[in-house]
Order: sequence, then C-alpha cells, then structure tokens
Amino acid sequence: MNKLLGIITLLFLLGSCLKEPDFQSFKLSIVVDFGSEFPQDQKEGAKVILFNQSKSYTVEAETDADGEVLFSSVEPGFYSVTVSHSFRYEDITYRYNGLKNIDVFNSTTESVKVNESKSGAFVIKEIYFSGSTTPAGKVYYADQYIELFNNTPEIQYADGISILEHESNDTGVNMWDNIKDTIVAEYIWTIPGSGNQFPVAPGKSIVIAQDGINHRDDPNGNPLSPVNLGNAEFEFYAYKNKTTDIDSPTVPNLIEDYSGNEIIKEITYFVGGGSAIAIAKIPGNTDEERKAYIKRNLVAKSSSTDSNINYYAKVANKYLIDAVETVKDEAHAIYKRFPPELDAGYTYVTTGSYSGKCVRRKVKEIVGGRVIYQDTNNSTNDFLKDVDPKPKIYE
Repeated sequence: MNKLLGIITLLFLLGSCLKEPDFQSFKLSIVVDFGSEFPQDQKEGAKVILFNQSKSYTVEAETDADGEVLFSSVEPGFYSVTVSHSFRYEDITYRYNGLKNIDVFNSTTESVKVNESKSGAFVIKEIYFSGSTTPAGKVYYADQYIELFNNTPEIQYADGISILEHESNDTGVNMWDNIKDTIVAEYIWTIPGSGNQFPVAPGKSIVIAQDGINHRDDPNGNPLSPVNLGNAEFEFYAYKNKTTDIDSPTVPNLIEDYSGNEIIKEITYFVGGGSAIAIAKIPGNTDEERKAYIKRNLVAKSSSTDSNINYYAKVANKYLIDAVETVKDEAHAIYKRFPPELDAGYTYVTTGSYSGKCVRRKVKEIVGGRVIYQDTNNSTNDFLKDVDPKPKIYE
C-alpha cells in the first residue's frame, strides 16, 4: 500500500511540474487608438494579432467595446502587433489598419494607432516572382510578372498607372522609415496612354511581364516555365540592357520613368521574396509632367559598394493605389517597408526560389458572375501562398 501511495504521489508531482510554464509570463494590454472622431460603437471586434518575432507564432484576439484587448499570458520577447478592422456604414466599407513593434519584458500597456485604408479601383491580383528551373537545372526568372485587376463594376483605364518597387528591398532594413507619408522607390515604370487608351473591363485584368513571350515554347524561354506571357498587355523592356533583355515584338513596352540603379537595368523581383511592390497614379497629365514630379522628389543615398551617391524617388502615399509586401519568410517580416495604411501585412512563397509558384489575392465574392477580390490592405489576410501562376484566370 505504501508503495502504491508513493507511486501516486510521484505521478501527482510530475503532473504538477508539467503544468508549470517554462517562462515567466506577463500581461499585455493593447489599446487601439482609433482617433477622436471614430464612432464609439464600432470599436468592438477589431482583430489584434500578436506575432512573436523570434519563435514565429501568433496569438489572436478581438477588441472589446472600448477598443482594448488583454493578452493575459505573454512570453517575454520581441513582438509585432497588427490591428485590422472594418465596418460598413451607408453602403460604404471603412477599413483601418495598424502596426507596431513592441518589447515584452514586464506587464505593460501599449497603444497602437490605426489609420484608415482606402481601396483603389485596381488591385494587384497576382505576383509571380519565384522563377523556375530549366531542364538543365539552371535558374530562370525572365517569366516573372505582375497582374493588375479591375475590382470595380465599371470600366477603368490603366493609362498612367505606374509600377514601383520600394528601394529598401530584399531582406534589408528600411532606411527610409523616418520619411512619413511617403515611400522611396528604386524604380518607376508607367503604362503609356493619354487617359482613355487602355480600358479594362469590370472583373478583368492586365498582365505586365518581365519578358512578353511564351516562355514554354520560345527558343529564348524555358519549357518548364509555368506561364505563357506572349499575350501580356505590357512588358518591362530595359533599353540600356539590350544584350540580355528581350524586346517582344508583339507586347508593348512600359515607359521607364526612373531607375535608381544604373548598373542593373533589367527589372527583376527578388526570387526568394523581398520585393515591396506598389502601383500608383503619379501627378502629371503628360509623360513630361510626371517625370518632372519624380525629378523634383529625388533623395540621395550613399552606395554600399563604392563612393558613389545614388538617387531614388519619393512618392507620397496618397498617390498609391495598391501595395503588396513580399518577404522571404516569417522571420524576415521585421523588415517591412510599407506602413500599415498601405499594407498592414505581408506574403511570401514558402516553397522558395525557382519553385514556379506565386502569390494570388483571395476571392471575396462573386456578384453576377464577376469576381471581386478581397482587399483589406493586409496581404497576410488577402493573399494565397504557393499557388500555380494563372494570369487572366479569375478564381
């Protein structure tokens, strides 16, 4: 009997030990700052995501009627807090996003400010940046593309829409974070047209290719590429890089408005993820006026490899139509470039470089046969990962 009691006591003690946490936990209270004019009755139900940057796990909760949420047992460490909220009033959907990095090493209260996020007529439906592998095992990335979708029930014109990539790309820290309400672009390429030359029907898209060829059967292509871009609407063609960049005779070229990199003229996205990509309508009624705006808004940066000074283009956030942040993986999400009102999240291809996979926006609903894509200005919520590239297919 004494032996039996001893075993029971030992099991009880072991069970008690297993219940003890392996870290000292803290209480974290998040107060969402909606601003003084935000309606009080809409503060409840905002999604708050706490992301542990070291261990790559998340904890989710929703705000109460006062716009607050309490995480009662938080492991010490470095976190990012993302807030996403929306409500509908008089047939208008209002969306708010916020993002803040915080350190948790004691019980504390943190305030996270949110800003209203606006949805544009065009959204980035799909980005294929990972590239593919040839039958000989070589890498291939000339088949990259970006697809822009008309997410409205009316005809929209693509004339004058610019494609931008944030200068702080790849996996580096955003050195321009101190410039508020503005992004800094490494390059700017623009769709030509006077304003009504390139209509896009409701629920349809345009594809902008790196090289506008059928990559699967063109002699310059890759038979293992997942895409035919011979029917793309536009392509990036670097005039100063004619020896390596293919100029498709059937696909019109974009206008090269500006490039901050005079060495690498061919436009490529980082195959492993890391490009922060946006579309914008830059001020100017003509190509000359638009380029003059860009020239007036250049900022300098010292080269990391030599004594040269490079110049990049500031573009005010108010001119951006849509923005999508891609990262290498969850661990590199700390290097976000876009502010939360442009993109509160991020997306990536988990299968990595040259996998032939892409990221695609989720379908929100289908109305009268027309697909409407989800657009909450949070790519973590809005995009599917590791999908097959399907330009001009809406699903």
